Amino acid sequence: MSRADASGNSGPPNGAPGEPKPRTPGRGEPILERGLGVPALFVAAYSAVGFSIYFALGVVADRGLGLTPLIFLVAGLLFALTTLTYVEGGAMLRERGGSSSFARHAFNELIAFIAGWAILIDYLIVVALAALSVPHYMEPISAEFGRPGLEVPIAAIVIGAVCVLNVFNITGRGRQLGLAFLALADLGLQLAVIAVGVLAVWHPERLTEEIHLFTDPSFKDIVYAAVVAMLAYAGIEAASDLAPDIKVGRRDLRRVATVGAIAVPLVYAGMAAIALMSLPVVGGETELGTRWIENPVLGVVSAFHPHWLAETMRWMVMLIAVPVLFWAANTSMLGVSRHIYTLAINRQIPSWLGKLEKRQATPYVAIAICGLIAIGLVVPTNIKLLAGLYAFGATLAITIAHLSIIRLRVRAPDKPRPFRIPWGMRWGNAELPIPAMIAALASGLAFVSVLAYHSTARWVGLGWMVFGLTFYVVYRKVFEGTTLTRRVTVPEHALTKQAPMVEFRNILVPVFGTELDDDIVATAGRLAAAEQEVSGDDGESHLDVVYVIEVPLSLPLDAKLPQEREAQARRALERAREVGEEYEDVDVRTEVIRARKTGAGILEAARRANSEAIVIGGEPPSKIRGGGVFGGIGAAKPEEIGAATEYVLKKAPCRVLLTAPPEAKEPESVETDDRDAAPDGDRA
Repeated sequence: MSRADASGNSGPPNGAPGEPKPRTPGRGEPILERGLGVPALFVAAYSAVGFSIYFALGVVADRGLGLTPLIFLVAGLLFALTTLTYVEGGAMLRERGGSSSFARHAFNELIAFIAGWAILIDYLIVVALAALSVPHYMEPISAEFGRPGLEVPIAAIVIGAVCVLNVFNITGRGRQLGLAFLALADLGLQLAVIAVGVLAVWHPERLTEEIHLFTDPSFKDIVYAAVVAMLAYAGIEAASDLAPDIKVGRRDLRRVATVGAIAVPLVYAGMAAIALMSLPVVGGETELGTRWIENPVLGVVSAFHPHWLAETMRWMVMLIAVPVLFWAANTSMLGVSRHIYTLAINRQIPSWLGKLEKRQATPYVAIAICGLIAIGLVVPTNIKLLAGLYAFGATLAITIAHLSIIRLRVRAPDKPRPFRIPWGMRWGNAELPIPAMIAALASGLAFVSVLAYHSTARWVGLGWMVFGLTFYVVYRKVFEGTTLTRRVTVPEHALTKQAPMVEFRNILVPVFGTELDDDIVATAGRLAAAEQEVSGDDGESHLDVVYVIEVPLSLPLDAKLPQEREAQARRALERAREVGEEYEDVDVRTEVIRARKTGAGILEAARRANSEAIVIGGEPPSKIRGGGVFGGIGAAKPEEIGAATEYVLKKAPCRVLLTAPPEAKEPESVETDDRDAAPDGDRA
């Protein structure tokens, strides 16, 4: 199965089962292997954030006016602090998922879902913004491309093409050189606009002559613009997905974090300064926020003099901005696919949403649905609305990221960290990062300002979060039967309908103290021994034999129970061990489990042991007839399926084999549909 890479491969992200674990370093050795150098890694990281200036500049200038360069610098300071947080978290955990992954390790699944759901809407907004900007940056070819009749169809074509590329995994490995060239061209263009602007439109007095502090712009406008300026750093979550691919030493990692945190805000502030000298504030507004709001960089160079210089720069902007924006949309859709995959394998959304295409292993269902949502976001053609919505999700997710890194310093102070945020303060045995604490406060206040000043973003954003949380609660409680905070994972192949390779090296065998136990254990022992013979390696196969004692809700799980029940469990397990040990090279492990329900106890043991199969004996079903309305089992249910067996069949995280005695004396084994093929209980 192909792994998603930073250049556009939309396969399952790192952290899925089967991914190689980072090796443990020796003394004096960098934790991260040396590979990409600082320049190459900086280009890769810059490409994930550098594109947003093409649509962020106009939105910020619309409210920030003459303070726009300063606002970009202030937002850049928060970006610098946030970069430190994401570098520490990404290098430490080596997982994709950004703030959602940090929250999973620092807090629980509920907080991880909140961050993940906020990130998801941001990815879709970036896809919509990039696609909507493409026709406007094509105006040097024809001004008609940016007109109302064509902008939405062209944006929809861009989104459709991005979806196709991601589903068929076309923009994957083997194209890194071309993508790196495009990233360098993007950076070169931005520096060229600054350099040419200094020569062509250098009028620094224009930056201040229309500023009337707290009046024009007002305090509300300054705060509004500062929060929206976070849109300029829209790719930080996508950049954090590079974490599993980073192969540099500690010193180089520090250099990348430092250079990126300084260079990106300076470039953006420089672009903003040239933009306001080119299209200055007049009468309380600038054309950057009106005529050129969809394509501000094109508007900046259009005001250069002489005319031939403006035309040359317009074509340069078009030739670079269009593919960069297309790539930005593609990268964000890649982020969507990785994100949906992570949510699905962590049982935060149904597996069918993360279902993988058989050949390319891409979550085509999620990509198709998200493509339609992105087109829906494009239809209003309202850049300001999309920017406000982005600020809602970004401030929420980034705040959770900072808080997660702070909490991980307390929960896991000794965990290896290839990169540590500098300037800490002692708190017991932990060292709390002061920059992350400052950034958490700043981003938290920014989130509050979105709720206070962005009315549309407030209600749409809160509606998005309420919808997601309601969906999450219903799915976890009703369909998964688990708590909101507990981590539950499924194997990677649970997201595809392909039948996985059958493995029986690790088998769970529930016993009930009945005559059928011997046949159940013998069946499992034969399967384990057969797998051992086929594989031919030196390792042992394992039988985990469990006996579940149901404890009523009126008693605590560790309550003292009648000795006879404990004795019955021990006798059943001892007999099972004797039967299982008859098979050579099969290790038998026994355990008594206390649970509220037998089925839930069996599944808990299977997840804990990472069982590849459950071999369970049939049990007598309820004697009540009359169908589900009267509490009966219904006419279609097989005789050997009782309540516990039915629960295991519906919820099992692995393959289930049901052993039941037919009328003949020899038992028969009936293999059920793989849990992986129907991970949400839609199995017959």
